[in-house]
Amino acid sequence: MLVTADEVNRSFKGTVDLLHARAEGLKSFDFSETGFWHSFSAIGLTLPAYIVTLALERHRLGILQPDNPLLGSLWLDGLVALGFAAGFLALPLAMIGITRGLRLTHRYVPFVIVTNWIAVVGLLTLAFPGLLMLIGWAPPSLAGFFTLAFAALLLRMQWFATKATLGVSGGLAFAIVLLGLGLNAAIAGAMRALIG
Repeated sequence: MLVTADEVNRSFKGTVDLLHARAEGLKSFDFSETGFWHSFSAIGLTLPAYIVTLALERHRLGILQPDNPLLGSLWLDGLVALGFAAGFLALPLAMIGITRGLRLTHRYVPFVIVTNWIAVVGLLTLAFPGLLMLIGWAPPSLAGFFTLAFAALLLRMQWFATKATLGVSGGLAFAIVLLGLGLNAAIAGAMRALIG
């Protein structure tokens, strides 16, 4: 199931509304079963972020050279792709049990759809400072500052979206956001350990 251009536009608009703490942004998302599966296929939109992440890993390993192809190490390419997929799936999978325990299974689908679209926007946004560093337009310190600033905005948006989609308190929403952050940090750490 491929996501349509209209759904991408509506979902990005809804995500921008959530960034500005406007709950009416939820009306922009397709909360049907089709919208649920489309939100997972939207990971394909993060291909530019995947390429930047791959280049950053090659840079970290000291193998990002003009005469070396960006894609060419099946091991590295596959691990970065696996990390992307695992990061995209980790919180939705963890929330299956959590929403059951909280008796919020009827709110699971909207939560996952919105979270997936926020992840798409987040991956694309967080790749931008890395791209600026790689092409020499920003030193690592400035790229790091931009990354932290963008991450803070994205975490705030995820917190607001979690509150709005699940209908939970701010404290519980914060705990869920921390869970997602912890899962992604663990996945990133595991991928780094495997890559070397």
